[in-house]
Amino acid sequence: MRPLQRFERRLEGIVSGVFARAFKGDVEPIELAAALKREIDNTARILSRDRRLVPNHFTVELGPGDFERLNAYGRTLNHELANELRDHADIQRYTFSGPIEIELTQEDELPTGKFRVVSATVGNQQRPPQPPVQQPPQPSYQPAPDPNATVLQSPPVQPPPARRGHPQVMLEVNGRRRPINPPGVVLGRGTDADIQINDPGVSRRHAEIRLMPEGPGGVRVVLVDLGSTNGTLVNGRRAAEAELTDGSTVRIGNTTMTLRLADEPIAQPPSSGW
Repeated sequence: MRPLQRFERRLEGIVSGVFARAFKGDVEPIELAAALKREIDNTARILSRDRRLVPNHFTVELGPGDFERLNAYGRTLNHELANELRDHADIQRYTFSGPIEIELTQEDELPTGKFRVVSATVGNQQRPPQPPVQQPPQPSYQPAPDPNATVLQSPPVQPPPARRGHPQVMLEVNGRRRPINPPGVVLGRGTDADIQINDPGVSRRHAEIRLMPEGPGGVRVVLVDLGSTNGTLVNGRRAAEAELTDGSTVRIGNTTMTLRLADEPIAQPPSSGW
């Protein structure tokens, strides 16, 4: 299910009954979600090869009528809009400059049904430096040790266990296994694809397999179709986006691939990606 469809379903409880009837001809939440997405698409700045930096503070200017209706649901609506932006950022590989903040404001000159979105980059506020803790002066006189005192030996300090990396992700193509390292690979027929597949039914940039760190030592593998001509099948079903697990099959054109998760951990690459 596409993110926009998920957003619409989450808002069914909000825009039902009297609230839904009041929205006829007025600004709707789905319009705000689409406008916020366009705003970060238009203002994204290159951060690295695979990441782009986007603003995190958004002011939605509304006319008096729309503001009065929407502001009553501000907390719930803001939460859903922020979740929608995070989903969009994950797919587009955006990085927010700080926590997402969405503010609704009233602009008297705007008519009903019209609104504006203004974005800004707001960093985290730094805590003021704390004064150094004054240590009490140590006495220069040290008492002589008592020969009859019992000396307790402290147990040896055990070093922390070594942190394991993510499991090795492999893609089996035509009997040959190819490793997939973070942040992921592009599958396609074109020369710019990370894994090139010589199949006339495969688009130049057909699909992408993305690796997303999840918890300590975990990784989430997601396949995203990149608008291919013939589509992508995951475990026999057509999918625009699907999560892959060990043994999942992916078919593009006439080529079938299998995802494998090995036990050996892999080291984390630098933040610039491949």
